[in-house]
Amino acid sequence: MKFPFLRKKRFILLLLVLLLLAIGAWQTHTTFPPYPASNHHNPQTGQFFNTPPTRPVKSGTAGAMWQMMINEKAQHPPTRLPMQDIDWQNFLAPSERVKFIWFGHSTLLLRVQDQTVMFDPVYAQTVSPVGLMMHRFQAPPAALHELPPLDWVVYTHAHYDHLDKDVVQYFIKNQPNIQYLVPLGLGAYLRDWGVADSQIHELDWWQTLDLHGATFHVLPARHDAARTPFDAKKSLWASWALTTPTEKIYFSGDSSYAPHFAEIGARFGGFDLAFVENGQYNELWEDNHMFPTQTVQAAADLKAQRWMPIHWGAYPLSTHDWDASVRESSSLAAQRNLPMLTPIMGQIFDAQTASEKWWEKVK
Repeated sequence: MKFPFLRKKRFILLLLVLLLLAIGAWQTHTTFPPYPASNHHNPQTGQFFNTPPTRPVKSGTAGAMWQMMINEKAQHPPTRLPMQDIDWQNFLAPSERVKFIWFGHSTLLLRVQDQTVMFDPVYAQTVSPVGLMMHRFQAPPAALHELPPLDWVVYTHAHYDHLDKDVVQYFIKNQPNIQYLVPLGLGAYLRDWGVADSQIHELDWWQTLDLHGATFHVLPARHDAARTPFDAKKSLWASWALTTPTEKIYFSGDSSYAPHFAEIGARFGGFDLAFVENGQYNELWEDNHMFPTQTVQAAADLKAQRWMPIHWGAYPLSTHDWDASVRESSSLAAQRNLPMLTPIMGQIFDAQTASEKWWEKVK
C-alpha cells in the first residue's frame, strides 16, 4: 500500500533542511585559500576529490533521513552505556607507550611523549547541521572543563560529527595555547571562529610534523567534507598516523574502503594499533562509510597488530542498530584472527590493553 502523505512529508522535510542549511551558509562567509593542482585537488574548481571517485548518494536518502528523525530512539541503546571515571593522575603519568581515552564516536584523548593530544573533539548534543536528529546517547566521560591542558588538537575533516564549533570556541577562551593540526582548508573554519593563524598547522596528504619525539603524518582517506551546501569539498579529508621511537598508531577518520589502506599499511610496515571507522553505513550512501566487512579488511590491509572500532557508540547517523557494526565486525575479525580492542568510554588503555565485549551486556 502506498502512502502519498508520507512522500509529501519527506519532501517538506527536505525543503526545511535545505532552507536551514541555506540560512546557515548565508551567515557563514568562509574563504578558502587557493591550492596547487594535485592528484586530489582541482585548482580550477577549488575542490578536493577522491581517486577512485565516490558514487553519489542514492535516491531514497531523504526517506532514510525522515526515518532517522521520526524514529531516532530505535537507533539508541536501550540503557546507559558503561563508562569509567577518568584517573587523570594515571593518564598524565610518564609512560613509554601512548595512552588513550575514548570519548565515544571518533573522539580520542592521547598522552604521548609528555604531550596531551585530542583527536576530533566533539561534545555537541546533536551533530545534525539542522539539529533535528542525530542526538548524542549520553554525555562524554569528562566535561570540557575537566580536561587537562591540551597541547594539540588534531582534526580529520570538517563534518559536524568531527569538527565541533562550540568546542573550538571553548578552547579559544579557556585553553588559548592549543596548537591545531588539520588537513588543507580546514584551518579556514578555525580562523573564522577566532583561532590565531600562528596556532594552525595545515598539511596535505603524506606531509609530516614532528612533535617532541613523535611524528604526525597526514594520510589519504576516501570521503568528503562540507558544513553547508556551498563549501562542499573546499577542505580536505584525511586519516592520520602517529609514530614514536617504539610505536606506530593509525587513525582512519572517516573513509569508504579503497586501496589507500593497503598503500598505507605497506609504507609504514604495519601498525601496533589502528583506530578504524566502524558504523553509520548504509546502502544509500555506500561510498561514504565502510560496512563491517570492509572495516575488517581495512584493518588487515593496514597490517594492524590490533585494531579498535570508532565512529560508533555516541550518535545515530544511520538506520542500523546502535551496536550492529561492532557486533558484526567482532565476529568477522575473530574469524580472521585480527585482535580487536573495545575499551569502555573513560577507560585508560594502550595498544596492549585487554578488553571485553561490554556491548553484549547492554540490554
